[in-house]
Amino acid sequence: MSRLGVITNPTSGSGRGARLGAETLAALSANGHQVVNLSHGSWVASYEAAMRQRRKLDALVVVGGDGMVHLGIQVCAERKLPLGIVAAGSGNDLAKTLQLPEHDIPASIERIEAGLAGDVVQVDVGKVSGRLLEQPGNPRYFSAVLSAGIDAAVAAYGSNLKYPRGPLKYKVATARELPRYKPYGVRLTVDGKTWDKVVTLVAVANSPVFGGGLRISPDSSVTDGELELVVTEPLKRRSIMRLFPKLMEGTHLSDPRIQVIKAKTVGIEQGPSGARLPAAFADGELVGAEPFTVSVVKGGLRVLGGKAK
Repeated sequence: MSRLGVITNPTSGSGRGARLGAETLAALSANGHQVVNLSHGSWVASYEAAMRQRRKLDALVVVGGDGMVHLGIQVCAERKLPLGIVAAGSGNDLAKTLQLPEHDIPASIERIEAGLAGDVVQVDVGKVSGRLLEQPGNPRYFSAVLSAGIDAAVAAYGSNLKYPRGPLKYKVATARELPRYKPYGVRLTVDGKTWDKVVTLVAVANSPVFGGGLRISPDSSVTDGELELVVTEPLKRRSIMRLFPKLMEGTHLSDPRIQVIKAKTVGIEQGPSGARLPAAFADGELVGAEPFTVSVVKGGLRVLGGKAK
């Protein structure tokens, strides 16, 4: 018998999150586990409850989408505590990457049970350090992509949208953000080399997918011990809207205005020219303002039942 902590978002989906959480708790209990419900109605309260209990747990299970997974990563990253995922959100980026079931509680429970029996995948995570990061949680960890340019401004607007969901939400948010867009000034330090740029998009990818299916860095891997810095030259507004269909297909890298740089460590801060950078988002969650440093933690997260390509 294992002692499992479970976190869900009871306010999501007009009560759907509470129902899914109850089903998960019941299924794990029926399998003979000692289950501790760590859901407290807010990200911060659930995080703090999990941090208090983490030394007493054999695994932490999160129920929901990318926001719940992001919360779980903060508790489990760089620790022996494994993470179980019941993927039930509009965006399930890490579940997609690790070939975990989506919107299927029984199948998700099967993968968690397999993980508790030893089927565990160890994957890389991004680690963000900076004096202006949102609390709690400094450093902040992420599994998919950190956004710091127009991608972050879009994520900020999209995080408040109830509808539509998935990638279409980001297309709507982009259309709303474009009227206020101006190219951003950024100072980048990549593995010790520093240069100033004016850009439209700045992203640091640990895995290929973000935003519920946008393939910003198709060649990224969660097991290679590297990050991919994705930057674009200053784009006109019409070009930004044309970029989204290409992101869905992962074909945008043929555009010579887009550059991908492999790195172990990326520093991001305001540059001397261009508009001010928006606050950064990672896995769809607010991380905080520059300056900050992103590094890769190879094998920094253990996930129950996942399969890494």
